[in-house]
Amino acid sequence: MNLSHIQTILRKSGIDAWLLYDFRHSNPIAWQTLAIPPETHCSRRWAVIIPAEGEVIKIVNGIEVHTLGTVAAREIRYATRHDWESAIQSALQGKKRIALEYSPNNAIPVVSWVDGGTVEWLRSLGFDLHSSAEIVQQYSAVWTREQFEENKTTAKLLRTAMMQALSFVRENMLAGKSITEFDVQQEVGRFFEENNLTSYSLPSVSVNANSANPHYQPTAEKSATLQRGDVLLLDMWAKQKTPNSVYSDITWMSYLGEQVPERPAMLFNTIAAGRDAALKLLYDNFPHKTVRGCDVDDACRQVVDDAGFGQYFIHRTGHSITTDTHGSGANIDNFETQDIRPLIPMTSFSIEPGIYIPGEIGLRTEIDVVISEAGEIIVSGGSAQREMLPLLAPNLDVLALIEE
Repeated sequence: MNLSHIQTILRKSGIDAWLLYDFRHSNPIAWQTLAIPPETHCSRRWAVIIPAEGEVIKIVNGIEVHTLGTVAAREIRYATRHDWESAIQSALQGKKRIALEYSPNNAIPVVSWVDGGTVEWLRSLGFDLHSSAEIVQQYSAVWTREQFEENKTTAKLLRTAMMQALSFVRENMLAGKSITEFDVQQEVGRFFEENNLTSYSLPSVSVNANSANPHYQPTAEKSATLQRGDVLLLDMWAKQKTPNSVYSDITWMSYLGEQVPERPAMLFNTIAAGRDAALKLLYDNFPHKTVRGCDVDDACRQVVDDAGFGQYFIHRTGHSITTDTHGSGANIDNFETQDIRPLIPMTSFSIEPGIYIPGEIGLRTEIDVVISEAGEIIVSGGSAQREMLPLLAPNLDVLALIEE
């Protein structure tokens, strides 16, 4: 825990203290922030109060002092429920504005970990409660300069993995060889191993109706064979096998033929236009005006809605990216949730609109945006896909797209 950094954030936010509360692993943000080993035994509630000024206090049950043994703080032990209540009030004495892991109306579920009863009790004591969502973003979603520089390599490697996978499909199909979604997935897995990349999951590779499931994953037992005339979605995400490496996450669409038919071309152009509208909002406003995650979602979604396909755009426009694929920063979302957090420098997020028509087809285009320390909007790893790729077109050089 970087106490000095947290306290600086609290002071700038006008927060008197951050109350990190947990009961039986109920609050992953608290565990991650305090770097408590995940295997630590915990059956009683505990709290850590980080003030904007002054010493940190930890409140722990007398029979489980080991739970917070790695947390450097002044310790208060409790046994009874009355002890617990007294300890909390004592630790927060003189403080009014308290941050904790809750979100008004549960607008941002990724930071809603404190139970309603605890919120009610704290309010009954007169505390002015605030969501820790923005504190969490500033503390755990902001990249270091080292992460920013390393990700340039990661993004380029992932772009290379994408183009090599598409080239693998092209070469095998032109040679008349039979390959499946699973074969393509495993080919990417080999590239990851050979290039020091890691991921919690291998890529999503899907054709036609399978692609209408945004989280489809082929298996050795259940995997479609690629055929001429198929529409292929390839989504991959990875980071380097180094400590604190951050992810890249991209999706490309291709048609397994010489020329893309009118309908899939039109559907792809629709989501690409939505993606570009989201980017335009960022380019036009950042860093001089505040841009929230929900605003970017609205800009993208409006294009898809206006084209008549809004009912098939069934997920948020994008997600925060950190050392986790889905990070703790602002999501590009005013659909599944309402993320009103402003986008800030040295953070990253995906923009990935999609159209998913059950039983027929699914399409997605995905880029990563990284905001530099100076507020520059950067599309990492290369330019966005401009049109659906006719993968079997004569003279197509897929690997040349690595450098675009």
